[in-house]
Amino acid sequence: VEVAVLTALFITSLIANLSIAAAVLRYREMRTVTNCFLLNLAVADCLFVMCVPAVALARASPQWRLGDLVCRLLPYSQFVCGFVLLWTLTLISMDRHRCIVVPPYRSQLTPRLATLLTVATWALAAVLFLPVAFWFGEHPSLEICTLVFPRYDGINLSLCFTIPAIFFTCILPMTLLVYHYQRIFDKLLKTRKRWTTPNSLSPNGKAKVEASRKISLQQIVYPVRHPSLTHHEEMRLNKHVRVVRVLLLNVLVVLNMWLPITVVMFLIYVDGRRPTEDTAFFLRSHHFVWALMVAYLNTLVNPLLYGFLSDNFRACFSRLWFGSKRRRIACKSALTQDASRVQRSSQQAEVNQGHAERKHRLCYHLSCSDNFNERQKSHIQCNRHCHSYPGSAVSIADPPSTSAILKS
Repeated sequence: VEVAVLTALFITSLIANLSIAAAVLRYREMRTVTNCFLLNLAVADCLFVMCVPAVALARASPQWRLGDLVCRLLPYSQFVCGFVLLWTLTLISMDRHRCIVVPPYRSQLTPRLATLLTVATWALAAVLFLPVAFWFGEHPSLEICTLVFPRYDGINLSLCFTIPAIFFTCILPMTLLVYHYQRIFDKLLKTRKRWTTPNSLSPNGKAKVEASRKISLQQIVYPVRHPSLTHHEEMRLNKHVRVVRVLLLNVLVVLNMWLPITVVMFLIYVDGRRPTEDTAFFLRSHHFVWALMVAYLNTLVNPLLYGFLSDNFRACFSRLWFGSKRRRIACKSALTQDASRVQRSSQQAEVNQGHAERKHRLCYHLSCSDNFNERQKSHIQCNRHCHSYPGSAVSIADPPSTSAILKS
């Protein structure tokens, strides 16, 4: 069962990630900041999943048959790729956070700087986990590949390595990722305040809100129809809910797929402190393999969440796989280019609302004139203006088009 699952993960993950990498490298228009991170994520996914055949062979055989060199390089490459994977996902969340939440609502990175950040991530991971290549080795008598921490009097080397490794590899990037997506989630939910319809105005120009359209958690999980909304407003609301749902899915996927291997790393440290003759380990081999398979599954989910849900990437895939040119490929990434549109739409809605209220106050003030002819003329001018100004009624109630983030 383990070998079959590992084989399926290896084939599907390799195809998906190679498609992402080919799309970014083949089309110059796709070489944006976020897509540079996605390219690095695809490379890390491919290298991470390339270890699957060795793991599958080790599980199919009761003894380690790949030699001491592979025993050292295999866990070292897995730790390095896992570090790069999590920090690349964190960098994507930080870039999204800056584009959507932090003024001036655009990425401060360039493709060159994004490339330097990814190279720095690989270099840091290679140095941080260099001891793993020396501490893993083939056990001469048991013929297994295992980890043996060196023991020195007065120095707890296993503790000095394991705690920082777990913190910088798993805890810190996952905490930053959850924080940034939580800020984005709050920003999107705050736009529900714009889902109001000013059907009537009082003499002082304040809107009497008769209907409020809010996004609830139930609507995010279970989409329902809204009889009080027009077809256009319901389409915008559904796209808005879809963006929030994908953000929640990103966070849940990362946490659920990397927490098991984090716990396993801590248990490896606990078992490594036991005496050599003590075999009552907390961790067994199948525990480590299944936790590793869950992490391998993340290499398949990443291209689905970050690539196949994008219209830009789907258009690239159609051209790569089928040679289709009917769909035009966008020149910029949907994750970065259109985040600024969200804020521009939000700011424009505020400007339209203030402008419309000032016009209504002006119309009311002129209608109270003592001169009947002047009052009649003022009403004609106000009505002509208000009817020709599309933002005075309907557009104010429209939320920013958050669907642009994912180009749905």
